[in-house]
Amino acid sequence: MSNIDETIKPMSHRQSAQQYEQYRKGRLAQIELEKKEEFEESLRNSAKKTIPSNSGLFGASKNIFEQDLTKDSAKLISLNKRKHKMKEDMIEMIGNLSEKEFDRFEATMMTYQLTK
Repeated sequence: MSNIDETIKPMSHRQSAQQYEQYRKGRLAQIELEKKEEFEESLRNSAKKTIPSNSGLFGASKNIFEQDLTKDSAKLISLNKRKHKMKEDMIEMIGNLSEKEFDRFEATMMTYQLTK
């Protein structure tokens, strides 16, 4: 899986022990850096992939963060809060209507239902 060359050349008869040790430490640091970069790249690539699910659930094989429902959840929550507030206001308003006002309101609602 790894494409990193981890070979360290043997000591040459022309090098001193100090030169070879310096080369060896530099080479080990370079190998370590390449491994770190490869690991980070594999993490980035794995985050982009979605693993298909063998689940029978609709949409289970898709990335949940890229679905329209997830993206629009804030708008949906806001709309539901507004609707809930309106229901509470309507209940209070209907409770405060006189019989004549309620008859008029009821007729208006029936007309609205028929024109939908």
